[in-house]
Amino acid sequence: MVIVVEGHPLTKVITSTEELYKCYPGLVEKGLSFAQQAEVQVPPHYMLFVAQGEYGVVPAKDTKVKIVGSDDATTCHVVVIRHPSGTAAVAHFDGRKNEEDALKAMVEKIHRIEEDTSDLELFVVGGYQPEEGSREAKRKESELLSLKIVRMFSHHKCTFNLALWCTGRLNTRIGEDGPIPIVYGVGVDMANGFLFPAHFTSHEPNLPLRSASRWVSDGMLCDLYDHQNGTICIEPFHYTNMDVFSYYVNLPDKVLLKNFSTSPRVEPPRFCDELRKVFQVFVDHPDPQNTLFPDNRGKIYGMNAEGLWEQLQY
Repeated sequence: MVIVVEGHPLTKVITSTEELYKCYPGLVEKGLSFAQQAEVQVPPHYMLFVAQGEYGVVPAKDTKVKIVGSDDATTCHVVVIRHPSGTAAVAHFDGRKNEEDALKAMVEKIHRIEEDTSDLELFVVGGYQPEEGSREAKRKESELLSLKIVRMFSHHKCTFNLALWCTGRLNTRIGEDGPIPIVYGVGVDMANGFLFPAHFTSHEPNLPLRSASRWVSDGMLCDLYDHQNGTICIEPFHYTNMDVFSYYVNLPDKVLLKNFSTSPRVEPPRFCDELRKVFQVFVDHPDPQNTLFPDNRGKIYGMNAEGLWEQLQY
């Protein structure tokens, strides 16, 4: 169908985000306003953190999750789809090839929950405008992902009301070393549907293992949350010949940023430490069938009485 912006269908083929901004000044105003909101520190209780390469769908009547969202997006984009009931889907898109399939899966899951997918709202936040002439600017990671997201939603069978677009120059400020993103993360308050700039103080449960799974996957985004049981399951995954990670894990920050980041100048401070934790999974578990997933059983996590994620024993 179409994306609806300011009450009008987006029928024009958009070739740049600047073109989108020129056509819809009201969208620009909302994006700039969102970027100026204070960042909220999200505590670890009753939250669902969606990492890069994942999506999560939370029903409006969910009894466990109070905040759902994602962060650490530099060139990546956080995409939120919200049903009028309050049911929300959050995805952390990085440009991988199967994101259109993930979009279809997200909307289908909303339909199974609500039996309706009319009047869906769309919110897109992330990316920034790198310094002109830089490697990041030449690669156009943020711009190309923005345009891809516009195409994906324009070609979907549903209609989406574009409520917020905060990418590129709308999400850029000048720091000490040049342009940097203003907003790195987004949270959704399930009680009222309010979106806000967010920093998640916890990335539980077991983000290193989840990220390792994405590292060796075929590129498909992971459906993170089983809303019917209130659980997260890390399905068994397998790999061999990962000795190189013993070398990677000892590389200095500068080398990690240069070789494993699309935006080394603006990554959050925890980037290298988090990356080493992922590499350490491969170092510590060269035979995951035996040490991580015996009997081919996945790792299942649920919330305890305090709203913290913990591994369940079966």
